[in-house]
This record gives sequence, structure tokens and C-alpha cells, in this order.
Amino acid sequence: MKKLTEANLIETCVFSTEHPELAAQGVWRIGYTTVSKSHDRPSTARDERFGHVHVTLAGSAQVLTGNGWHDLREGQAYVCPPGESWRWRFTAGKTPWKSMFVRLLAKPDLPLHYAGNDPYVIDQCRKDDLAWVYRRLCMESSSEARPTVMHHLGALCHFHCREIVSGENATANLQDLWSEVLADLSYRWTVDTLAERSGMGREALRMKCVAATGRSPMKHLNHLRMQHARHLLLDQDLTLDEVAEAVGYSTAFSFSKAFLAHTGTRPSTYRQKHQ
Repeated sequence: MKKLTEANLIETCVFSTEHPELAAQGVWRIGYTTVSKSHDRPSTARDERFGHVHVTLAGSAQVLTGNGWHDLREGQAYVCPPGESWRWRFTAGKTPWKSMFVRLLAKPDLPLHYAGNDPYVIDQCRKDDLAWVYRRLCMESSSEARPTVMHHLGALCHFHCREIVSGENATANLQDLWSEVLADLSYRWTVDTLAERSGMGREALRMKCVAATGRSPMKHLNHLRMQHARHLLLDQDLTLDEVAEAVGYSTAFSFSKAFLAHTGTRPSTYRQKHQ
């Protein structure tokens, strides 16, 4: 383990150059950073061999993504795919920024499925997973440094990073979100409300939704509404106004227009065909 102390920050790292078992598991280095004074830190250069993950444990900083600067708060992760440069900046405040970072070695036998080509933010992850692995690595590297233990800790670190970069934690949140939506399709859902309920930012939600369904969040919401509308239209006792209200439309006219655009058939025609 090595320690770097500067005027702006304190950083400790465990390197694969000292423990090759880590490199075998796709972990080049893992470290912990505390920043207490204003600082702007860019990566040194683009390198196709390495990807990066930064996870905020406490405080906050700003990170540069493909869509500009983004706040990185507690429990959020900053992901930089191989070949891209990362950059973060911290403005001194009451709470120092404390973060974990991992430099990941691109290995064909240990693929990482990044959620985009540009640096991006994962709005929710299990921040303590990497922190626990790092504490255990520090203990082992400063004592016996048993190869078998280092090997398994490296594998666990890579596993947690794989969860983060692909947004697997967010996928579970997405399933919970759509279950909630299906339970109340009459609600006037907006993209901001969907993002808030999912625990993700708008862009992270869009990326996850497109990856999972092939549709944007609002288009998938409309898809779910039209599916339910088909079922409701089979009930001849329901008026068109009642069906429209049940799936979140204020008028039968706006519902009919949306149903026609989605299915190519008017609600009345669909109902007649399925009498």
C-alpha cells in the first residue's frame, strides 16, 4: 500500500504492480481519496487499456461526463470507459469529498459492459461494497499478502465494479419502477417523476430503459398504457371516457388519438373486432 499526501488531498492505493494477483482479476489499482481543499484533477492521458470507476462515500464533487459537468453525491458512481479521459473537481466546503476509485484493466476474458462510450454517472450504487474490499486489501497487503486471498479479493473488487459500470443495481430499481407504474397507470406520470421514483437521474433512467426495453421511459409508459387499454376495451360495460381515465388520459379524444397512433386502430374499431 502506498500513500500520497498533497496540500489538497490524501490518497492511499493498493497496486497490482506489488500484487499481480489483482491484475489477473482485471484490477490495476484501487484506492481511497479524501479531498478537503478546492482541487481540479484531470486524468493524465487517454488509455485504451484502462477504465475507471469513482464512488462517492461522503460529501460531493463534480465530474465531467459526455453531457458536461455533473454533481457526484454520496452513493453515486462516476464511470469512465477505456480510452476516455476523466476529470473531477472539488470546491472546499464543510464536508470533505471521500471516494473510492478503481483503475480497471481491460481484459478479453473479463469483459465489462459499459453503459456508454463517454464518461457517465450511475445515480445509485452500493457504495460500501468497494470500501469493504479496499479495507480488506489494505489489511492483507500490509501483513501476509497471501496470493490466494489477494486473488479472491481482486475478483470481488472486479465483480462489484462490473455491477456498477453496467448499472445492474439500477436494473433492479427499473423493475420496481414499472411495477409501481403498472399499479397506477391513471397517474399523470412525467419523466421527472419516473426518475425520482426509480432513484436515478433522467439520463441514467433513459439509458437503462432503452437498454432494457428499446424504448425511452415515456414511450415505454405509453406502451404499458396501451397494453392495459386493450384489455379494458374488451369490457363492453366501460365507456371510452372510463378507459381513457384508467390509463392516464384526460379525455376520450386524446386517448383515441394515442391509441390509433400506437396500434393503427381506433378504440371503437378494436372493440368491435373483439366483441
